[in-house]
Amino acid sequence: EIAVVLSMIENCDLSNKVFTLDALHCNKEITKTIIESKNDYLITVKRNQIKLHNRLKELAQITKPLTVYDSRDKSHGRDVIRKTSVFDSQEGRHKNYPHIKSFIKVERMGFRGDKEYSQTLYYISSKKLTAEIFAQKIQEHWLIENQVHWVKDVIFNEDKSRIKNKEVAGKFSLLVTLILNVYR
Repeated sequence: EIAVVLSMIENCDLSNKVFTLDALHCNKEITKTIIESKNDYLITVKRNQIKLHNRLKELAQITKPLTVYDSRDKSHGRDVIRKTSVFDSQEGRHKNYPHIKSFIKVERMGFRGDKEYSQTLYYISSKKLTAEIFAQKIQEHWLIENQVHWVKDVIFNEDKSRIKNKEVAGKFSLLVTLILNVYR
């Protein structure tokens, strides 16, 4: 999947766009390629980049956010409160990610049915935006993830595909996406 994303970024004719990517794509090669393509990124940071994740977590505890946005969503049997905080990356600069301008902390708390949950996620971005705009971009990313990728992964078992050729796998994935769009 990483090779496919790199190829898409290198070959797309877009500029001044923000690529939102999940934690799998949090690596210096992808962020560098996005910047070289004259675009920006907003990428989830998880424990696959443990040093960066821990640094952001530490900085968020000792640094005052530049902007904060609170939202509440009551839908699909859930009641979710989100607090999105944006921090200047000046202190958080990481040698493998020299283009980070902001890092974002999203705290989600709520109920799914009767079950309470809380989660904290971190993101890096090559843009400086308000917490409200970052919150919107993150929600848009999850909308796509839930409407397309989840269906492809769960219904079509895309993650368990036995296709070894990356080019063929990419074309098959595109075909499944087209079928989903026609069906909808």
